[in-house]
Amino acid sequence: MWRKFQVASALGWLFIGVLSPVVGASPDTHTPPVSLTVSIFNDADLPASVLQQAESRARAVMSNAGVSLTWLDCGVPGQWRTELGCQAVVFPTHFSVRLVAGRKAPSDDIFGQAYLNERGEGNYANVYVTLLSSAKALSVIKEGDLLGYVVTHELGHLLLGKESHSAGGLMRARWEFAQLQQGARGNLLFSRDETEKIRSRYLAAVARAGILVAGTGK
Repeated sequence: MWRKFQVASALGWLFIGVLSPVVGASPDTHTPPVSLTVSIFNDADLPASVLQQAESRARAVMSNAGVSLTWLDCGVPGQWRTELGCQAVVFPTHFSVRLVAGRKAPSDDIFGQAYLNERGEGNYANVYVTLLSSAKALSVIKEGDLLGYVVTHELGHLLLGKESHSAGGLMRARWEFAQLQQGARGNLLFSRDETEKIRSRYLAAVARAGILVAGTGK
């Protein structure tokens, strides 16, 4: 049975104020980075400029957490990029994110969902871009940046597993005005504890699966 984890939009903006920026952990340069590939299926046919900004933002957030992110632009309906290996998803090294058109979210304040099994593992997430593209949040943050943060939030659920929402920062369930301001400044990040959990959970999973991780010699 698959669980759904979701990030709510900031439609309400109940708390108007500025929180201290969430400080991400600096990656340990003596250990290999977590290497993650994400296949992006652009069902919504978003413009290339928006996707490029989202990729840049997602890569920056992941890099801050010690995650080396490879972003595969897998195309749009009718023009899928089959040569890139977009379908080769496997936990925990290759995930799939589908940018969904239309109002298919469970509610109007949900931007994305990640799907986990009973072990807290999963490879797939949806982002509901019709809702995102018309969100009030865009008065604070650019669409490409917001998309990058939502994608990264859903990847965070897949990397962190169950019960992965936090009281603040990137993994907060509902982003209010303060989180959007952080995002606009590039400060909406994983916490130090989240960064450490991502690394330990990832390395344990690749060890169980016998997956080769660059730089480990294993």
